[in-house]
Amino acid sequence: MPEKFPPVKVKDPSSGKEVELSPIKVWTLAPKSRKGVKIGLFKSPETGKFFRAKVPENYP
Repeated sequence: MPEKFPPVKVKDPSSGKEVELSPIKVWTLAPKSRKGVKIGLFKSPETGKFFRAKVPENYP
């Protein structure tokens, strides 16, 4: 599967390690009329579980 997004350093909650992964999907999570945060969906390489983590604001 080709990587659509560049890799980001995130902490894997299932293994507790900091790994560099590329997100599967990225979206903005924001309340009405306010600045939000960018969230990415990642898959743990060790356990195979999916998790969400914050990605940098200037991320594509």
